[in-house]
Amino acid sequence: MNTITTHLKYFSKLSGVFIFSLLKIYAIGILSTVITFTLGIYILAESLGASLGHSGAFAFLIATVMAKPFSAGLFYLLMIAAPFCIAIFSTKYGMSRIISRLVQDHSKTILIPFIDKAVEKFKNNQPIVVKNSADYALAKTRLLNEFKNNSENKILKRILSYALNKVKFDELNLGDENTNFDDIIKTTLIEKLHELAEPSAMLFYIYIGLQWLSLILMYFLNI
Repeated sequence: MNTITTHLKYFSKLSGVFIFSLLKIYAIGILSTVITFTLGIYILAESLGASLGHSGAFAFLIATVMAKPFSAGLFYLLMIAAPFCIAIFSTKYGMSRIISRLVQDHSKTILIPFIDKAVEKFKNNQPIVVKNSADYALAKTRLLNEFKNNSENKILKRILSYALNKVKFDELNLGDENTNFDDIIKTTLIEKLHELAEPSAMLFYIYIGLQWLSLILMYFLNI
């Protein structure tokens, strides 16, 4: 009971890490987008004349893109992409944070035993020979189901499902008669978890940098 309670507390802590990481990236992304959007519209309106401010949104859009096709076009694309980019980057960063913590803290006590159990059950229930793309897809889907069915812990399910989705079964030599399915899946999945356990928001900050770069281009250049 003590072990179960300890694990529950640990996963509750991981939930907090994920939510905090998610909200941090969301907050920075939304703040940057709101500020750059406001400044961008102001710069475009000022550079093209105050009369544009009385025109409709669509006419303003067309006029600014025609006047500054590159800088205004880049600006608008970055603004349109903002909700999707922020959501993708924040989720990826949050997942990498909790995977990193789990791999460092409980790789041998939680991750590996759970993977062993799920893979063994999958192999016993469905001893298929993986030889083609259809088999790869089927094996992956059924192994995902085993992960989902072998634990009530939503965080553990999400972490392992996320990592397994990153594994390309068609690149694994699963059709070889001498291949031990359990070992190759387990090894590959653990390697993928270690690969994903490297929190980095670099791509997100590059995107934020592009937002501000588009403002600089619009302000100084007429392109």
